[in-house]
Amino acid sequence: MLPKDSVVITVAPLRLIQDNHVSEFTKYGITSIAINSYTPTTPEFWQSIKKHSKYQHYTVSPEQCGPYKGHIPKFATLVHDPAWAKKIHLLQIDEAHFISSTGQGQGEESAFRPAFSDLGERLRVHLPSTTPCAAFSATMPSKTMAVVMKTLRMDPENTVKVLLSTNRPNLVYSTICMNGTTKNLSNLDFLAPQPLPTDYLPPRCVVFIDDKKRAAEVEEYLNSRLPPHLASKRPFRKYHSGMSKQYLEQIAAQFKSGDIIGLIATECVSNGFDVADIRLIVLLGVAKSVDESDQRGGRGGRDGLECLVLTIAERWAFEHLAANNPDHKPGSKEERTAESSIEYASTKLCKRKFLADYNEDTTAEALLCDGTCCDNDDPSFDLSDFLPGFCVDEDSDSDAPPKKPRRKYRPLVAREPLDDVIRSWRDATHVADSVLKSYPKSYIVSDKSIGLLARERRQTFRIPGDITTFLNESSEWHSRHALDILTLIQTYDYKPALDALDSSDDPSSSSDSETDSISSQSGQHQLDSSPDCSPSPSVTSSRSNSPEPAPSPPPLVTTVGRPVRKAAREHAIAGIADQVSKRQRIAE
Repeated sequence: MLPKDSVVITVAPLRLIQDNHVSEFTKYGITSIAINSYTPTTPEFWQSIKKHSKYQHYTVSPEQCGPYKGHIPKFATLVHDPAWAKKIHLLQIDEAHFISSTGQGQGEESAFRPAFSDLGERLRVHLPSTTPCAAFSATMPSKTMAVVMKTLRMDPENTVKVLLSTNRPNLVYSTICMNGTTKNLSNLDFLAPQPLPTDYLPPRCVVFIDDKKRAAEVEEYLNSRLPPHLASKRPFRKYHSGMSKQYLEQIAAQFKSGDIIGLIATECVSNGFDVADIRLIVLLGVAKSVDESDQRGGRGGRDGLECLVLTIAERWAFEHLAANNPDHKPGSKEERTAESSIEYASTKLCKRKFLADYNEDTTAEALLCDGTCCDNDDPSFDLSDFLPGFCVDEDSDSDAPPKKPRRKYRPLVAREPLDDVIRSWRDATHVADSVLKSYPKSYIVSDKSIGLLARERRQTFRIPGDITTFLNESSEWHSRHALDILTLIQTYDYKPALDALDSSDDPSSSSDSETDSISSQSGQHQLDSSPDCSPSPSVTSSRSNSPEPAPSPPPLVTTVGRPVRKAAREHAIAGIADQVSKRQRIAE
């Protein structure tokens, strides 16, 4: 509980967030008021606050805390009064990443809201040194945090950092190449396909666009493509800071109630806009920063159900790697866009992993996903599964960058047996280990991770460190499990070569070379157990000149010099190991 006559100040960047604060705090019996351009300006109102305020909580913009456009706001005068400043029990900064993203200049651009970077001078220095300060954000990697702490004059030795995972397991990430520029509104045809599929209702969505004028054009374009009954009852509507407060409140209420199918919005919806059942987030153009992209994606799926976050990226994002080419001349937006944001749009790696690395999220929850992760993780990923109205414009092939080659995986028929082998090993390990059996089996390796391991081709994993890196596990996990799992996979992969021995018409034509390979590798090819170890010199052997030689198995990793939970391992691989031994004797 607040001490009597004490107040709390929350600095928030947007009126929408301020209104949400007032609503939420009021629910808990905390009297609150938003200080902005709609606040009364009469002397009586401010005099009453100065003498005996009936409000316990003030939510304000940074511009209200100091000189702004040649005058001193009334709230700044109030805060700069030492007697009233002593009443402030706590200072809070919501969406604190704004201190870095809009309070400081980006590239050649000057700061959009410099008042954020002046919060130390505007507000903090006028408060007693004992007044605590708290900063909150879902996008605060270490560089941003350093800027925030310096601006707010937060002593690193006296600051507690609470770091939670920002991963949203129900979000699915995808990127496609834009046809032409953002002026080509046909990039959004999938939101209102013609003809509209039977019983198809466009998903509740937010389309982010950086141009307020373009937002109106998109609204008109999409509504013109809707059937009359939808255009009149569940249309698309623009939403940006240039609209009146009454309009924004009305549109927000209609969107929450389901009377509007989608918003064409600018940055003002990126933070604090809380509607539970948004199923699609579209970024028409690469976001200026990964923070901005993350915030926009965070508007979707807030009820915990699946939501697609789709970036329609300009072509230059895919060509950016060629920036060293003297013929490459970046446009103005490309120059304003953070390198990391361009990398996110064009990466061929897991997008969830990219975001986790960017946000320095090393928690156990960082890479969790409820179903599909992203377009780079699943070779069968198809946007039409999420958007029945989506189709590729066949006429635009020449405008799109070359398609990235589809990753190759282990044949489906070979995955399930390997999946079973790893599960059997895990279950036996869980029972045999006195420490691990008190934890869930997933602490050893989760069902999802087993599925991912079984899906990869055998060439993917050459050393134990490959397993650890692939699953993004710790060094402790590596020392306990990586070598065991690698041995399971590589032992399993002997089966094709062994089967080939049986089917060969002339065993002597290939068995000698195959035997050399197996015997020389078995017991001699050893690897360090460090996550970043390098393989021992590869063992080679001459092969027969037979026109169709049997495939050579991968190097077999041995367990010499390392204690192994033999009971657990043997339970899972005894059958395969027996086959290996028998086939070796036959070959000899």
